[in-house]
Amino acid sequence: MTNTLPTASDRPFDVIVYGATGFTGRQAASYLAAHAPAALRWTLAGRRIDALRQLAEELGLSADPLVADSTEPASLDALAQQTRVLLSTAGPYAKYGGPVVQACVDHRTHYVDITGESPWVAGLIARHHERALADGTRIVPFCGFDSIPSDLGARLMVRALRDTFNEPTARIVAAFSLRGGGLNGGTLASALNLAEQFSPRELADPFLLCPGETTRAQWQAHRDPQGPVFDPARERWMAPFVMGPVNTRVVRRSAHLFAERGEPYGPRFAYQEYMDVSRGRRRRALTLTAGLGIFVGAMRSGVGRALFRRFGPKPGDGPSEAAMERGSFRVWYRAESDGGRCLQGSMVSPGDAGNVSTVRFCCESALALATQAEALGIAPGRGGVLTPAVAVGDVLLERLQARGVEWSVADPAV
Repeated sequence: MTNTLPTASDRPFDVIVYGATGFTGRQAASYLAAHAPAALRWTLAGRRIDALRQLAEELGLSADPLVADSTEPASLDALAQQTRVLLSTAGPYAKYGGPVVQACVDHRTHYVDITGESPWVAGLIARHHERALADGTRIVPFCGFDSIPSDLGARLMVRALRDTFNEPTARIVAAFSLRGGGLNGGTLASALNLAEQFSPRELADPFLLCPGETTRAQWQAHRDPQGPVFDPARERWMAPFVMGPVNTRVVRRSAHLFAERGEPYGPRFAYQEYMDVSRGRRRRALTLTAGLGIFVGAMRSGVGRALFRRFGPKPGDGPSEAAMERGSFRVWYRAESDGGRCLQGSMVSPGDAGNVSTVRFCCESALALATQAEALGIAPGRGGVLTPAVAVGDVLLERLQARGVEWSVADPAV
């Protein structure tokens, strides 16, 4: 096999949505039907051909769907060979995703997913990063709400500090405010599988996605928040954010990868994130913190997981379309340079975070890889198991802004 990347003429499809008949997969397919360029060659894939054909008919998709199953590696090889980009919504990824990524690495097919299963991605880094790096294959997990707002926002704030003050970044704090929507069954299944397969200590490692030794002092300095904090800049209380233990690892991996490329965030760079408390009340921050503790404790308990499985949404289920469309999220960022200078940023996205925004983020990431390879600098030696900020960064920001995502940055002193 030669060390060359596939071109548009090499393969019949630009993008394949794998897991297309699941709750998120159907949304992703609908998004591409509505927003993909007319010239994009794309289709659906999964295990159930009848359901795939029905969805293709509903969407007016002329291309025949493809059958593939994570338990049948030959079917995944055939799938990966037919497309330039594989967008996978088939989780839990730690359970089903490994063979899919293996096929993409073997056949130099770019890969995008919406996982939040960071220990699984740590395994992908160990197994596949060096080969994908050399081949120029971009394996890009975390392309949903976990963790694009965190990862892309942090990268933009680092650059804004450098462009404005010519100083490296010492610290970024992000605060999330969520509205509407709801949990879908696939997300719950992934969370339950994550809690079952990986130890609390592994999940608590701040540098899980950064290979190499870290000292105990570094580990302690970057450990996840344990309680509410007061933000004097906005005069609001903040509680630990449920997805912080995923998102912060992704941001630290971006800092690691950009440093390898000669674009370091800063020698003292630190990143944490929180849940913004409406009306800024300390009591509510304490309540949210306690609720998060109860949730984490239940996830670590066999009885708790059994209750979630019995009473929570099942795979394939999720909130109504109306509920998802009413939702939105906002992230506030505060970045401080080594010299003590500060900038504030904001990202706002319409549609609920875990469904509408997740689908927008992952589909636009896949479209960027499929249609803007030159702008992304895709080439041998520029691949790997990457983060969204590293793999699709500025190109993705432009695409998201064209789809209604708002981004701003300002000097609070002005």
